[in-house]
Amino acid sequence: MNLITLGLIGLVIFVLEELVFSASRYFWVGGIVPVLWTVFLAYVVVLHAANLTIPEYCLAIIAVIIPYVCWGNGFQHHAGRRQSR
Repeated sequence: MNLITLGLIGLVIFVLEELVFSASRYFWVGGIVPVLWTVFLAYVVVLHAANLTIPEYCLAIIAVIIPYVCWGNGFQHHAGRRQSR
């Protein structure tokens, strides 16, 4: 899998995480996709570790952090909406 494909998959996951997966009233439900994404990225990095460069490692780290941030932001956003009803 090349970097562009992973980036597009990551972008779709981040948007879905922010808008859909974190809409549950249970905090842990939104964490399923980030955990699966982290496991998948770890697998890809281990599989291609000999061929990766420093910028690619940095991108992988950022790609692991962003879904968790989106999860928290989405949950807070939806929590505010749940309280205002």
